[in-house]
Amino acid sequence: MAQADLDTTISALQGGLTSIPAEAALANIESWEAQLKDAAPEIASALGELKSQLASGNASGIAQALKQVGGKTAEAAASAGGEAGTKAQQLGQMLTQAGNSIS
Repeated sequence: MAQADLDTTISALQGGLTSIPAEAALANIESWEAQLKDAAPEIASALGELKSQLASGNASGIAQALKQVGGKTAEAAASAGGEAGTKAQQLGQMLTQAGNSIS
């Protein structure tokens, strides 16, 4: 995971879900999905589900998908080291919290 991408995503989430324009959210998800498709296919798959739920506008589906991506990100971060691992852990927690705030 690229440090700049982690920082950008964390920064966007810190402003709250509703502060992120839909196009920017989808572009961010697609970028992560492309980066992780080989290295972490389970996260990439969860991101694909999040993208589908965002397109459908189903709030409970979005909440569930955010929590799924958050959990998988946190799991992956636990085995990563250094600052990237710490940032990924933070991102995982933020995604899970965002999902909880919807449901």
